[in-house]
Amino acid sequence: MDVQITNRQSVIQIVKAASSDIISTLGGDTFSFALGLMLLHTTHSAISFGLGSIIYPLVGLLLVMPVGNLVDHRKHKPLLLSSRGIDVLAFSAYALLAPHVSNVMVLAVIVLTIIASADKVTATTYTASVHELVNDEHVKTLATIEQAATAGIQLISPVLAAALYGWIGFEGIVEIEIVVEASTWLIALSMRFHPLKGADETSMPVAKGQWEQFKVGLLFIRQHFTLFSVVSMGIFLNFLFSSIDVGLPFAVVQTRHLGNSRLSWILSAFAGGVLLGNLILSVLPRFKNVLMTVLRLSITIGILITAIGVLFMVPIGGRTLVISLIMVSLAIGLVLAFVNTPISVYMQMTVPTELLGRVGSTVSTLMQLALPLGTVFYGVLFQKLAAGPVYLVTGIVITVYMGLDVILVRRHPGKAN
Repeated sequence: MDVQITNRQSVIQIVKAASSDIISTLGGDTFSFALGLMLLHTTHSAISFGLGSIIYPLVGLLLVMPVGNLVDHRKHKPLLLSSRGIDVLAFSAYALLAPHVSNVMVLAVIVLTIIASADKVTATTYTASVHELVNDEHVKTLATIEQAATAGIQLISPVLAAALYGWIGFEGIVEIEIVVEASTWLIALSMRFHPLKGADETSMPVAKGQWEQFKVGLLFIRQHFTLFSVVSMGIFLNFLFSSIDVGLPFAVVQTRHLGNSRLSWILSAFAGGVLLGNLILSVLPRFKNVLMTVLRLSITIGILITAIGVLFMVPIGGRTLVISLIMVSLAIGLVLAFVNTPISVYMQMTVPTELLGRVGSTVSTLMQLALPLGTVFYGVLFQKLAAGPVYLVTGIVITVYMGLDVILVRRHPGKAN
């Protein structure tokens, strides 16, 4: 039978979950940055900083079905402890093997693949476990605090990673990461899960095989208009938003020659905006019409990206350009917080507990796959075209697409709930 989770228990779990996220994100981002520096210095390969963005989506695609099914049919705490434990073992093995392996790129790919696989299980399990950790009143609080904590860490992790790399070297960072992963395992061990009684699935097809089980989650997404709409929109936005990750470094450093430090200020402004947005969200009530809210905010993102295009096209000085880009980046980050967190809360409050693993795994994988595709697409564009026109057209496309979606939803208001 279901166990009622008290407010006090929910607060304790939120503290543990937020602590785990802060420790894990800080450690992971620091390791990724340091790994990129080490590979760059060792191999002189431009792909050094892009390994994770390639490996994680590919692993997610390969594991989307088995992991979704696994999470929905196994107890969540043992799964979480197992995946966290694999991370500890992977980093430990890397620390032991690195001094004796000549091909550092191959070793990095193997270890990152193992870590990405474990992280896929961790993330999917955690998504499916939210209702086992906190009551419904605290789902939004948990989501906003975690998003804010992650954004805050992204503000400082590059600076911290660079400082640690110069102080203790890459080997020292790997040793710290082992301690970090062991700490998150201990936090997971201390968390109390309240298993929920699964909802009745008699109305759904009886699923035995891997594909048949997974198809139930796909069917749920397809049959729920708002969920299907936000997933489709998220894939579209992630693809086009790759223009920021690819284009800004190229345009700021290579084209305008404004330096790495100014680029870091601009990129940090995105994380600052997300942090500010989630702090504001934490005191606001939950949005009633998620789809219309997200669509309108996405139009704002389109307008802001159009503004980036205009900034690169008008004749302004470097300092003015940097200050303007920082302000626009801060605004985009703030709006993104108002888009991402409500979608996360909506999924938790709408998707049945017994389907959260499959639905969550599918959604996260589709979102991730859009990023490398967009990276390749915009990588080619920015090599051949000026940044201003590319951003201008991208912003207009987003604005028009989301505007048309607003019109369609208004014509069918009963579906958007």
